[in-house]
Amino acid sequence: MATVEYKGIGKSFGSVRVMKDISLLIRDRGFVVLLGPSGCGKTTLLRMTAGLETVSEGDLLIGGRRVNGLHPRDRDIAMVFQNYALYPTMKVYDNIAFSLQVAKLPPEEIRKKVHWAAETLNLTPFLDRYPKALSGGQRQRVAMGRAMVREAQVFLFDEPLSNLDAKLRAHMRMEIRQLHNRLGTTTVYVTHDQIEAMTMADTIVLMQGGRIEQIGTPDEVYDRPANRYVADFIGSPGMNFLEGVVESQNGAPVCRAGEAVIPLPHDTAARPGQKVVCGLRPGEVRLDPNGPIVAKAIIAEPTGPEVQLYAEVAGQRFVALVPKGNTFREGDPLRLSIDPERVHLFDAESGARV
Repeated sequence: MATVEYKGIGKSFGSVRVMKDISLLIRDRGFVVLLGPSGCGKTTLLRMTAGLETVSEGDLLIGGRRVNGLHPRDRDIAMVFQNYALYPTMKVYDNIAFSLQVAKLPPEEIRKKVHWAAETLNLTPFLDRYPKALSGGQRQRVAMGRAMVREAQVFLFDEPLSNLDAKLRAHMRMEIRQLHNRLGTTTVYVTHDQIEAMTMADTIVLMQGGRIEQIGTPDEVYDRPANRYVADFIGSPGMNFLEGVVESQNGAPVCRAGEAVIPLPHDTAARPGQKVVCGLRPGEVRLDPNGPIVAKAIIAEPTGPEVQLYAEVAGQRFVALVPKGNTFREGDPLRLSIDPERVHLFDAESGARV
C-alpha cells in the first residue's frame, strides 16, 4: 500500500481560489475521513487525489511519487462513487471484472479475482444478476468489489452511503471498516456525516471553506475541539454555546451567562473579565436541584433510552439529555450542573479554544 501526502495544495477555478495551502500526510494503511459541510473542499481534494481535477498549487504524492500530472489510470488508485456508477447492461460478474477485462488479464485470473471479491463481500449468489435486481446496499458492495479486484495502493470513497437509508448506512459503515481491516488498504473517505466519521476513521480531517480546521482522532476532535466551529460540527445533539464573562467566585473560576453560573476547570487559561463562549455537550449536563445553571423547560422529546430536553438558559436555546422517567411541562423551572472538566471554553472573538 502507500502513503498519500499533500504539500501546500491549492485549487482555483479560473480566478476563484477555493483551496489554499492544504498540507496533510496520510500514513500507509490509514483510514482518513475528510469531513465537512457542502462546499468545504473535501470532494475537490479527493478528486484531485484521483486525478479527476487538476492541482493548481503544491505537490501531491502517492507512495512517495509526485502524481500532479499523472493520468488517473496510472495513479494506482481505486474510487467508489456516491452513485455506484455501475453498468446497467452488465451482470454483477462483468461489472466487477470490467477493469480486468480491459487490462486483458487471463480469463482464469479474472475469474479468481472476481470470485474472491464476491465471497469477501457476500455477493456470490448475485453474480448473474443485473444491477436493477439488487438493493442499494448490494449495488454499493458491487462498486466496492470492482475497486477491490484492482488491488490498488489507495482506495477513495466519495460519500458512498448517502443514497442509503439509516439502517443500511449503519450496516455498510461496519462492512467498509471490516473490509479496510482485512485488506490493509490506505483509505481516504469523504463524508458530510459526522457519525460516519466518528465511527469509521482512524483520523478525521475537518474542513471548512477550503482549509483544514483540525486533524485528529475521533476522540481528539470530540474531547478537545480546536475551535468553536469544530465543537459545533462534532457531536449529536450538537454542543450548547453560552456567551458569558469569566469571573472568580470563592477563589474558583466561573463563567457568568445571565443567571447561569458555569464552573470552569481550575487551571483554565481564561482570566477574569475575559469574554468567552462556554461549550456544554448535552450528554454531560445533569439535572441537579442545587445546580448553578438556571434553566426553564421548553419541550421534552422521549427517544427511548433517554429524554432530549429543550430548555432556555440565559435567553438561549439549550439541549440536555436526561434519564427517562422525568416529566416536564413548558415553563417548568430547572437547575442543571456539569463537571467543570467537561466545559469547553472558546474566545468570544476568534472562536479559538482557550
